[in-house]
Amino acid sequence: MAELRRTLGLAECVFFGVGSILGAGIYTLIGKVAGVSGNLIWLSFFIASMSALFTAFSYAELSAAFPKAGGEYEYAKKAFGKKTGVFLGLTISLNGIISGATVAIGFAGYLSELIGINLLVSAMGIIIVLFWSECTWHQRIFNSQYYFHFN
Repeated sequence: MAELRRTLGLAECVFFGVGSILGAGIYTLIGKVAGVSGNLIWLSFFIASMSALFTAFSYAELSAAFPKAGGEYEYAKKAFGKKTGVFLGLTISLNGIISGATVAIGFAGYLSELIGINLLVSAMGIIIVLFWSECTWHQRIFNSQYYFHFN
């Protein structure tokens, strides 16, 4: 089996980790959190950042203990077996889809308030534009006439 080259540096790993830890909630809920907590919004962010810090330390320990490509799949497979690893991998993939939809709906909520169009129409428009740009980008990267590649 071919080995993956280690090409990610510290900056890439930090940005990937922060993006994974933050999730979609910060983009969609910040206005509501500010409305509920008022002047204590800093405390909300402090508590959340402590939780994120402990999560980051846990992932750092796991990645040092199991230095293989695969992330959470690899950790779950080592601890609980292959079926659990596959289940977790599929769950994480589903989480990515749901997070993308959450961000689109959150942004559409702000956009619909700003320009006065329907939330669902706005969200679907955002998803279609992002999907189209992803397909176009993929087509240019692989220098292909096809939008999708299955290897």
